[in-house]
Amino acid sequence: MLELKKQRIRKFQQMVLDSCLVIFTLAMSIYFTFASPYFLSIKNFMNILSSVSIVGIIATGMTLVMITKGIDLSVGSIIAVSGCVTALMIEKYKLPWWVAILAALIAGLLIGLTNGVLITKFRVVPFIATLGMMNVIRGFAFIITNGQAIYTSSPQVAFFGAGKIFNIIPIPGLIMMVIFVIVWFVSKYTIFGRYVFSIGGNSAASRLAGINVKKVTLILYTLTGALSALSGLVMTGLAATAMPSAGDGYNLDVITAVYLGGNSSEGGEGSVWRTLLGVLIIGILNNGMALLSIQSYWQTAAKGLLLVVAVIFDVLRRK
Repeated sequence: MLELKKQRIRKFQQMVLDSCLVIFTLAMSIYFTFASPYFLSIKNFMNILSSVSIVGIIATGMTLVMITKGIDLSVGSIIAVSGCVTALMIEKYKLPWWVAILAALIAGLLIGLTNGVLITKFRVVPFIATLGMMNVIRGFAFIITNGQAIYTSSPQVAFFGAGKIFNIIPIPGLIMMVIFVIVWFVSKYTIFGRYVFSIGGNSAASRLAGINVKKVTLILYTLTGALSALSGLVMTGLAATAMPSAGDGYNLDVITAVYLGGNSSEGGEGSVWRTLLGVLIIGILNNGMALLSIQSYWQTAAKGLLLVVAVIFDVLRRK
């Protein structure tokens, strides 16, 4: 009876939080609509959808990782490596575009797998394991490019970042939404999804129940690595340039989006759709402040403040 009452309270708290997030998003949108004549337009909304895709694609994988009480700080560095590998293979080694893209995705997958092995086999704390890999990978990106940006003229790569359907719907935004739907379905309607939530709730009990905790964890970090590489392709296609410094700070944006969506730092609960709302909040904030010509460092400060507020709400909700 007591447990049922606690569940009802948590559901009510989550409903209140979801309502607050929606109201905050609407309030921001209304403010920017009056503050800038360019905000309320289909073209600008498509720009927002395109710009948030890099964070959004990674955030789907990060949501599942954080549900299991994990974290991945290497995602920004994987973005850089993915773009640099793609551009080098096309421009320097003259390999077919599909080989370059496949190699970039495999690179991200292997980096994610390495993170998973460090965490599951060697029992390194996720924060430390991915922090170390973040620096190793970033250094590797600078080494293979000699610290130089690499321009790529590949139309296929450009399609990933700047392509549009009917000259309106951005390909990056479409890719992001497809991934969100797939991950939502897997997390809600498959055995694997139930395993993820079970591990986040109590990994020891999950292990005793016969769930292969190490295997699930390995898959999640590998998936996040592959999604980060895909985001790197999107960024490279959008800028037509691969830079070893690309993706710097994106781990903060991704983690902020996951927390903003009301996903708990304690694990065991979360939703990719709430994460999508968090992604859109960041996108609207960045877009609106840019339209008002507010300096980028204020945008960084605002996102940091949002992260702090989201964590405080999470702590209060769990008391």
